[in-house]
Amino acid sequence: MKKAKKYIILCIVLLVLVGAAAGGVYAYQAYQEENMQAEVIPVSNINMGWMSDSMTTSGNVMDDYTQAVYLEDKTVSEVKVEEGTAVKIGDPLLVYDTSEAKLQIEMKKLELQGVKNNITLAKREIEKLKKIKPVSNTATGSSGTTGSASGTTKNQAAKTPAKTTTNKKSSTVVVIQVEKKDGDAYNYIDKTAKPYEGKGTVDMPYRFLCTQECYVMGSYLNWLVKEEEVAAFEIWSGNSREEGTLVSCWTVNGAEFASVSENSKWLVATQEQMEDEVVIEEEPESETKNPGTTAPSSESESEAPEENTYTAEELKKEISEKEGELKKLEIEQKKMRLELKGLRKDRGGATVTASINGVVRTVGDPENPPADGSAFIEISGAKGMYVKCYINELMLDQIKVGQEISANNWNTGQDYPAVITEISEYPMDGRMYGEGNPNASYYPFLAYIEEAEGLTSGDYLDVSITPVSTQQEQNSLYIEKAYVREEDGKSYVLKAGEDNRLVKQYVQTGKVVYGSSIEVKSGLSETDRIAFPYGKSAKEGAKAIEAKQ
Repeated sequence: MKKAKKYIILCIVLLVLVGAAAGGVYAYQAYQEENMQAEVIPVSNINMGWMSDSMTTSGNVMDDYTQAVYLEDKTVSEVKVEEGTAVKIGDPLLVYDTSEAKLQIEMKKLELQGVKNNITLAKREIEKLKKIKPVSNTATGSSGTTGSASGTTKNQAAKTPAKTTTNKKSSTVVVIQVEKKDGDAYNYIDKTAKPYEGKGTVDMPYRFLCTQECYVMGSYLNWLVKEEEVAAFEIWSGNSREEGTLVSCWTVNGAEFASVSENSKWLVATQEQMEDEVVIEEEPESETKNPGTTAPSSESESEAPEENTYTAEELKKEISEKEGELKKLEIEQKKMRLELKGLRKDRGGATVTASINGVVRTVGDPENPPADGSAFIEISGAKGMYVKCYINELMLDQIKVGQEISANNWNTGQDYPAVITEISEYPMDGRMYGEGNPNASYYPFLAYIEEAEGLTSGDYLDVSITPVSTQQEQNSLYIEKAYVREEDGKSYVLKAGEDNRLVKQYVQTGKVVYGSSIEVKSGLSETDRIAFPYGKSAKEGAKAIEAKQ
């Protein structure tokens, strides 16, 4: 009996000790988790910014450069200078009449819209053909007997008395009303809709979060056309940019889009015009037949259009022809876009400015412009020197007037800051040998060197150019890939939250640079603090402490 009591007491003591140990371990773990610390660093400290390779070219120094302005069949509405006027780079010289250019732009927009529609139709036809199941060659040779049977059927039908049917219907049309938003996502976009970001430019379009069923009102599309602004209509899975993935994006550039009906509706998912969804309530129809008549067979009542059938060879040939048509349409679209860009450039360049510092030597008469091909305005250069260079047509969109570049003198090694003052609209004659595509054209451009001490006419200069980067790219975040992890196909970082503890923040990533840095498009800002997402302390809930510098 005493031994049994001792055994029970021993078991109780052991249970108490095990429970205490377990409780101690749990308390220790809870204490550890509560006091777990993770070093965080400001994103601004690790943001590498927009990284862009510089372009190089070369040119010769000129000290006797003159600027000549030719009208090229354009009409002058106003002349801003007189003979003897001293001008600086950027001063206005004359203004062209742009009324005709505006009309040409509108006509070109309509043509471009027509080509876009034809491309959409061509793609649909190709998709439809690819879904057709070809028939065997032997299945197409049995039409003779079918025609004979058909003829017999028609004769019999002709002898059958006609059926008289009276339909009486009463229909009520009810237009379905749609709520404007589903959470943060729009079900439809009109002029009152607010984008979640953007400035309406090509580089920073107005961005809207849309549902799968979202449509855009024609009135809003027309507003984009009128203001020549750009909008991007995005569909994200789960209607969430933070937790979802981008499903599709329809970007509308008002400068290239034609006007549509104000009340029309355009589906974001398909980019096509839709019809109002309606519910039609109908009363049952009543039929009255002539007594003693026999109803004709279903074949004789209506003749359904027969779907085209193809053999494998015929189908392959048809698809190939349609793809050829599509390719031609896409080339035509590119050509029209370039033409539209040129027209818009002409309209935007209505005011011609001085590309050099100097004095106006010649000014023509707007009412009687020169007909012999001579310049309407000529300016002789003054202080400073110029370097004339050439750039590959493929890189032409990476430079602009007013852009700062750097020139280096081969002979002395001295660097000279310069500013691009003029970019020719026409390529140079002949070919330019060196690096790059030998078949590409090269366009001359002029850069002004104000402090030209040590330079003489004819000196050979190496020129370094930083490509024109969009504002969006310049403001992009680029951090080391190691700070970004993936989970179920989604990217995230560990960020210090409002309570100074780590939270999982999903981000939208972009391109990878040099294999080590990744662009973060959204979900993170320079003011945030993030932790290295690996290691024992890299867990949600860990206390954030500033990393030692």
